[in-house]
Amino acid sequence: MCISHRLFPLLLGSAITSCGGDLTLPGDAPPAAILRVESGDGQEGTVGSKLDDPLVVKLTNTSSQPIADVRVVFQFKSEVPEAEVDPEATTDSEGLARAKVRLGASTGPYEIEARVATPAVLSATFLVTAVERERGRGGHGGDDDDDEDDDD
Repeated sequence: MCISHRLFPLLLGSAITSCGGDLTLPGDAPPAAILRVESGDGQEGTVGSKLDDPLVVKLTNTSSQPIADVRVVFQFKSEVPEAEVDPEATTDSEGLARAKVRLGASTGPYEIEARVATPAVLSATFLVTAVERERGRGGHGGDDDDDEDDDD
C-alpha cells in the first residue's frame, strides 16, 4: 500500500512518501512547496486608494499541484502610514490566496510580502506604487473612499 500525505511535505520541507519501505526524510533537499506571485504585482494607484486588483500568490508542491487550505500572511516589509493589506488568506482548491491593498499617505513604492510559515519560510514579494493625486481628476488605482468633491 502506498501512502502519501500532501500536507507533510509543506510542513516538513521535504516529501514524505511511504511505499514498500521507501521513506524520504527532511534534510538538505529543496522545499517541497513553492509560493510564487500569480498576479497583482507592479500595480500603481493614487495615495489613499484601493488597488484595482488583489495580490494573488499560488502555493504548489514541486510537481506543480496546488496546495489548498494553507494560511498565507500578507504584510508590508516596512511601515507605511495609513496603508492597509488584508493580513491573511487561506489557499483555495487552486492553491491561490488573495489580499486587497489600500495604499498609504506617502508616494513611492511599497513592498508587500506574502509568506507561509513552515520550518522553512516560503515567501513571495510584490512591489506596488503610490503616486501623487492629480488635481481636478480622480486619478487611477481603484476605489477611492475620499468624499472630496474634485469639482471645486
